[in-house]
Amino acid sequence: MRGEPNENGAVVVAGTTVLAVGDFQKIKRDFLVNDFEIVDLGDGLIVPGWVNAHTHLEFSDIEKPLGFPGIKFTDWIRKIVQRRFQANSQESNTDSASSKSHAIESGLQESIQAGTRAIGEIATAPFDINDYTRLKAPIVTRCFLEQLGRDQAHYPHQESELTSFLSQNQPSHQTFKRGASPHAPYSVSDLLFNQIQTISRSAATPVAMHVAETVEERDLLESASGDFVDLLKEFGSWNPADYTGEMNILSILKRLAEAKHALVVHGNYLNEQELDLIASHPEKMSIAFCPRTHRFFKHAEYPLQKMLDRKLNICLGTDSRASNPDLNLFKEAQEVASSFPNLSPDTILEMATINGSRALGLPASIGTISADHHASLNFISHPEIPPPIRPTDWMFDEASQCKPVFKVESTI
Repeated sequence: MRGEPNENGAVVVAGTTVLAVGDFQKIKRDFLVNDFEIVDLGDGLIVPGWVNAHTHLEFSDIEKPLGFPGIKFTDWIRKIVQRRFQANSQESNTDSASSKSHAIESGLQESIQAGTRAIGEIATAPFDINDYTRLKAPIVTRCFLEQLGRDQAHYPHQESELTSFLSQNQPSHQTFKRGASPHAPYSVSDLLFNQIQTISRSAATPVAMHVAETVEERDLLESASGDFVDLLKEFGSWNPADYTGEMNILSILKRLAEAKHALVVHGNYLNEQELDLIASHPEKMSIAFCPRTHRFFKHAEYPLQKMLDRKLNICLGTDSRASNPDLNLFKEAQEVASSFPNLSPDTILEMATINGSRALGLPASIGTISADHHASLNFISHPEIPPPIRPTDWMFDEASQCKPVFKVESTI
């Protein structure tokens, strides 16, 4: 991401810090090789640790996605709500460790094993920071506290909850950072959305929101019709006065643009005008694409090329195990390569690394291999490396494999 690939390249690592990166012969001349162990990884590519810009780790204990490929989105939400209700009931009747805490820890471990350097996590109350810091893992978490609901009686508590959460944000903290998440247009009232925005602007923290995820979401916002009406009635949250067309996707994006950073999650059905609005805020707004979740729901073709034509900052996420078989971001990148065969592997690499860092408001050193920064490295290999025009051409081939490069003290 900072120039052309280094053929016959090397990375010098001391402890967990990169000392240098460049040509192997020059590295050997510049460093006292006797002080280092030389590790030859063979033919392949060393790339930065992945940035998984969108996760829900509380569902990491789900063995396989809920429902079936092509399930109606509102039916899938019913399954999510039912599962969360059952989990909460079980926890209230046991003295054992929280299943939610266990799921989060499991998700973090899986992410690390998949070579992930940073994640954008959607967390729900009750929140326990120990769930994310107990492992003392070398993974940076941008944790967005999610809020939703339409009952005004709950808003004072939600205001206090979010204010307290964001007030503990420590800019100097290297591995845990905070943000806010109004869940989605169908689950957040106009008043609650404004409250979340006001608090997050005051705290100068990023915001993430699921937007334009389904056609049914647009039906609800624009004409107060479709599957979401039945779902909201079922949940006792239906109020026709909430859906007069004023809170539409374009107006939501305009308000998100007021945040320090705004991550539009999914964006599967953004139209031309909405994409133009995002493009008019290049330093603030990004889009998280979750390719395998997109395939699971059998959505229409993702408008990726329209986004790239507008030079939008597109990053990748795994979403959760409720709609995805695992939390491996490399497989998401392979899915993009398979679905968009004309897309440059270099572009996909940026989407899987540095674009995610930018979207989450993280340092640019996360998502690159940079001297004096943390050595988060992945190695991509291929059983039969095809003769490429450029060394990166086979990077996300379906036969390619990726594994983290585990550090040892003082290594080339």
